[in-house]
Amino acid sequence: MASRTKLLTSSSDQGKLRPIDVRRDLNPVADLMERCLADTLDPDGQRYLQQMRTAANNPSSLRWATMMSEGGTVPVSGYVWEEAGQVVGNLTLIPYYSLARRYFLVANVAVDPEYRRKGIATSLTMKAIEHARLRGAQAVWLHVRADNEGATRLYQTIGFIERAQRTTWIWDSASPEKVTVPGVGGAAPTYPGISVQGRRSGDWRMQRTWLEATYPAELNWHLSLKHSTLRPDFFGFLNRFLNDLRVRQWSAWRRNALLGVLAWQSMSAYADSLWLATAPEYEESVVGALLAHARTQLSSHRPLSLDYPVDRAAAEIQAAGFRIHQTLIWMSMDI
Repeated sequence: MASRTKLLTSSSDQGKLRPIDVRRDLNPVADLMERCLADTLDPDGQRYLQQMRTAANNPSSLRWATMMSEGGTVPVSGYVWEEAGQVVGNLTLIPYYSLARRYFLVANVAVDPEYRRKGIATSLTMKAIEHARLRGAQAVWLHVRADNEGATRLYQTIGFIERAQRTTWIWDSASPEKVTVPGVGGAAPTYPGISVQGRRSGDWRMQRTWLEATYPAELNWHLSLKHSTLRPDFFGFLNRFLNDLRVRQWSAWRRNALLGVLAWQSMSAYADSLWLATAPEYEESVVGALLAHARTQLSSHRPLSLDYPVDRAAAEIQAAGFRIHQTLIWMSMDI
């Protein structure tokens, strides 16, 4: 690994690959990401680019950013690739902790289309791995769109291993999908024998267990899911109050058996979040009932977002009116 890193950052490349300089790179990086990711940017991504441009034009923000070694809402840690004074490649590094271990997430990897297949993305990634190792990280994580086969092969070649695949589902009342249920000729789905009601305090123990299985800690850190905000006790109320969050939750039952729990959480982002927690053996039969019930109970017309393991209960989620926004492959490398 060390010899390969040295090869990819040889003396001939030293003038091209360099740390990001927030005093002059934010606008060029935002422009680069927009050129490279225009087809996949959602409203949150567009807002992120706008925040970068706003920070680039705000001297006080830039002074603050240059004092930060890592972190923040703009990419103050990362690397760019420069050709003839133009930024043509970018990589952002985001440090985080999970289970008392230090990690880095590689994000915002972008290379100008005219400069691809020249090893720029590889060199940026190898530099990121070196950066993380020197700062005591145990591993480097990244995610790539499942339809980006070239990037997936690149990261596999470097040594990243696939850990999970997650699908983000979206329901948007502004552009509802025409949904048909397989085998039912387009009739509205029914869920015989399942009753859905407000979550009871006693449901929390199983809900938490199911949430931990569906949203494991090594992937959950980047999500807005915080168990403390879903608790039914005073501490849950306090966390929601302090974080200015609205939460609603419903449980699905069959006779005396708890089958699953769905939580809705208000968000400042493009879409509000849904968190599904179900008994594995009942997942396919209960997911649709919970999602359909939530849609009837939520008076807001804001979009709804659901992060869920790929292919799990996919037909049921689609039957409830959700469409696939994207599927991400999560990969990591121990260092």
